[in-house]
Amino acid sequence: MEIPLVEIAQFLGCEIEGDKNAVISGVAALDKAQCGDLSFYVHQRYTNQIKQSKATAFIISAKDKEQFTSCTVIISPNPYRDFAKVISKWFNTFIPPDPNVHPTTIIGNNVEIGENCSIGAYCVIEDGVKVGLNTILFPFCYIGKNTVLGDNCILHPRVTLLDRVIVGNRVIFHSGSVVGGDGFGFAPDPPEGYFKIPQIGWVEIADDVEIQCNATIDRGMLGATRIGRGSKIDNLVQIAHNVEIGEHSVIVSQVGISGSSKVGNWVTLAGQVGLVGHIKIGNGTTVTAQSGVAKSIPPNMVVTGSPAQPIAKNRRALAEMNRISVLRKKIAELENRLSSLEQPDK
Repeated sequence: MEIPLVEIAQFLGCEIEGDKNAVISGVAALDKAQCGDLSFYVHQRYTNQIKQSKATAFIISAKDKEQFTSCTVIISPNPYRDFAKVISKWFNTFIPPDPNVHPTTIIGNNVEIGENCSIGAYCVIEDGVKVGLNTILFPFCYIGKNTVLGDNCILHPRVTLLDRVIVGNRVIFHSGSVVGGDGFGFAPDPPEGYFKIPQIGWVEIADDVEIQCNATIDRGMLGATRIGRGSKIDNLVQIAHNVEIGEHSVIVSQVGISGSSKVGNWVTLAGQVGLVGHIKIGNGTTVTAQSGVAKSIPPNMVVTGSPAQPIAKNRRALAEMNRISVLRKKIAELENRLSSLEQPDK
């Protein structure tokens, strides 16, 4: 495949500086690019790779032009996004299957399947399910009773959506994800042990959400667990009953969110963050990796540590901790001097 760079620039709505007759045949990172490849630059940490890169052209921001004076570039307001758009249009390896319902599929009563859907081998679709237009279920997916799938959804192999899951349009579920399982609810009942609390709620997932491999989202005990429009949930994330996640939030791998907590819009929870139950994370807040959040966080904060606190405060605390050994040594010296002063003259 050979694509004129002019065509790419027109697709992106951007301008070219340099060789407008360049032709692109592939995409690659700066340090791996060869002649014919399109690459991109977004951060100064990759500055050393620019001169060694063999890419034919680069997508860059206007502020970085001086570093590419001898190169052919596309000037973009968002190079990373536009590079992704190029991959999606010309180099995407995902090939949707043809519309079809495989003969091994088991379909219950009162099921509605929209036009142009593809239902793979050994899928199970229970009673009362509704599947929207152009939706794809790869093999071995399970859809529980009265679940609703919107249009243009993709369920990769072995996705499980249990009863009463409501899914919007263009939602992607990756392999092994489980949505709608019981919340972790048990009432202490000594001396017998614990009495299981029935989890009679449901899960609502809005448009354009993506849920990665082996993530789990529990249904509400009463009412809904909600995932807002455009949010992205990474591998191995656990979202408990009645959690509400706002729009366009990013929940990174191995995060655990306890029951009834609320996460705002445009929030980032980095890897291995833990949230206790019944707290709120404000819009625009970032929680750094491995932080433990024990209380609500206001909007537009960056917090870190366990317990999580504003990042500047945490850094000051760490600096003070690093001074402890020096202070202990000084205290020991003062004690020795004081002890010598207190000794009676011989």
